[in-house]
Amino acid sequence: MIQILKPIVSLLMFLTVLFFVNTMLIITTSLPVWLSTTFSLICAILGAWFTWKLISGGKMNILIAVIGGALILGGLFFTVSFLGPMVIAKDTSQGPMIGVFIAAPLGVILGGIGGYVHATRQREGAKD
Repeated sequence: MIQILKPIVSLLMFLTVLFFVNTMLIITTSLPVWLSTTFSLICAILGAWFTWKLISGGKMNILIAVIGGALILGGLFFTVSFLGPMVIAKDTSQGPMIGVFIAAPLGVILGGIGGYVHATRQREGAKD
């Protein structure tokens, strides 16, 4: 069952991180579109790889775990809070701002902390 879920969940995380990073870069910076898209693709590949390693139970570096956790949880928080108000209350124009200013930074912080905790627990488990 896990072998079937691994590519599906990794693809979903790839798309979520791609949407998150690309949208945030377009909204907050004046970078050229090709540069923001390239950076978003790199981040999305890292997020998908981290998801694959997380599901398979592979060991990972603390830095990769922190960055991957921040990208994935930040992407999930941003996507749900950016698109959620558009689905629930279609006439509100300020709803997506919750995703940009509150949920995405909170998700990045919590994901980074979660990635650090996960990686340190893996290291402690390997020492025992």
